[in-house]
Amino acid sequence: MFSLLIVDDHKHQVDTLAATLPWEELGISTIHKAYEGQGALAIMEMHPIDIIITDIRMPGMSGLDILEQIHESNRKIDAILLTGYAEFEYAKKAIELHAVEYLIKPVRDQLLIDAVSRVISKRQNDLQHSQAFEQANAILHQNLPLLKENVLNELLQGADISHKQLTEKLEMYQIPFAQGDCIRFMVIQFDPHFYESYTPSDMKLFEYAVMNMAEELLRSHFSLWTRKAPQDNVSLMLKPIHSEGTSWSEEGLVSIANLLLEQVNRYLKGTVAIYLSTPARFPEEVHANYTSVVSSAISASERQGVFNLNKYDVSSRGLEPLRSLYQAPMLIQLMESNNLDKLNEKLHTIFQELEQKQADSRAHLREAYLHILSCFTFLAHKKGKVLEDIIGISSVHKEHSVIHSAKQLKAWCILILEALIEGAPTVDDENHQQLVNKIQAYIHQNLSKDVTLQSISEHVYLHAVYLSKIYKEITGLNLSEYILHARMEEAKRLLEKTSFKIYEITEKVGYQSPQHFIRRFKKYYGVTPDIFRKQ
Repeated sequence: MFSLLIVDDHKHQVDTLAATLPWEELGISTIHKAYEGQGALAIMEMHPIDIIITDIRMPGMSGLDILEQIHESNRKIDAILLTGYAEFEYAKKAIELHAVEYLIKPVRDQLLIDAVSRVISKRQNDLQHSQAFEQANAILHQNLPLLKENVLNELLQGADISHKQLTEKLEMYQIPFAQGDCIRFMVIQFDPHFYESYTPSDMKLFEYAVMNMAEELLRSHFSLWTRKAPQDNVSLMLKPIHSEGTSWSEEGLVSIANLLLEQVNRYLKGTVAIYLSTPARFPEEVHANYTSVVSSAISASERQGVFNLNKYDVSSRGLEPLRSLYQAPMLIQLMESNNLDKLNEKLHTIFQELEQKQADSRAHLREAYLHILSCFTFLAHKKGKVLEDIIGISSVHKEHSVIHSAKQLKAWCILILEALIEGAPTVDDENHQQLVNKIQAYIHQNLSKDVTLQSISEHVYLHAVYLSKIYKEITGLNLSEYILHARMEEAKRLLEKTSFKIYEITEKVGYQSPQHFIRRFKKYYGVTPDIFRKQ
């Protein structure tokens, strides 16, 4: 709703206009009246005014004078001027002062109503456009990190982006890089210890933490453009702030990288390897430069340290194939013959070579993974089945999570072999109980998170389908039943022993909404949490 101010030195005209016209129907909720210019200014100081209807010729301060005051104060007030004189100078001055309507007295009611309707319609349209613009800006701001990362991904992948398109995106997303800038990459590779010890969801937090540390250390010296890469590394594109972009302080950059190394070790209790690329020209050399530094990171066996490719090329040592993969007897032959003893001996030899320092690189891990996967696929086809049908799609295509270390690859390999050849392994009661204890401990430690069969299977290094089956055989319960039981027992304890609010307990036992938690609790215990607490 809008507010209106009517100004005229004839009191009866102001009162008549205020009382007789259907202002509320037009969308005007508040009407102010003034009988001279100074009174009008005083009202505008005290109240928000959207529209003013004023006579031009009044004693003392004229309507044009009022308009001039409005114009100088930058108030957003739409003015409708009334005059008994059709004089050109008045009209000219009204236009200069941005009056929206200029009407000659006597004004018929309908003409005035139409004029006010046009002003209100314009204001409503302006408001809608303003809200739409603000909403678009909010959406853009909210998605800015992702939009920036997508543009960087395109450049790193060598996508064909025209100079005009790239310039527009750089400006729109406020990315501080331009044609001709001299840039370098910092690529941060995590030690396998992280991936062996933590779940994928935990790793996302570590990646975010490391990126934040790097940005804090670098941002006072460099313009940054960052992304979390599909190759499981954190990548930052750098440009010096306090230079013309054509020279680099090698010592300064290496010093910051070493400081980041120390912080990761101190705060995250782990190690990383940091690779610094050679300088390159933006944007035409970005793809080749990034490919070069990532290639060095993949082929390197080093797990900790700062490697400045200006001074030292990690990939220069030369790669050799894993000899044990291709020496007789071949892995595929042993699988075909179903000789389990020889097969285990062969795998032991492969992983023994992999675990040697000179071979333990991402490149060699990928080589072994692809070779073993092809053998598994052959064995499944020999049985007349598809590998994915036997052990599940997610367990087959796990390159993303198993090529961080020989240990992870070995666990993956043993898991699939059990499903393909040995079937469910027989273990004694003591080992059974250890497995159950480990699973239940993980569930209780992570009740506030989204505990799933997949996250549990990754924690205990067993395939999800096999894990579900063996847990039920041992305990007689489905895992989902035990998770529900654990959550309900913890909720019961919190209701009895603490003063936490229902929404707080909801979060602590891993539910997204209080309504969902209340329904599950009532179904389990027969009463709502509130009633349970009162009892």
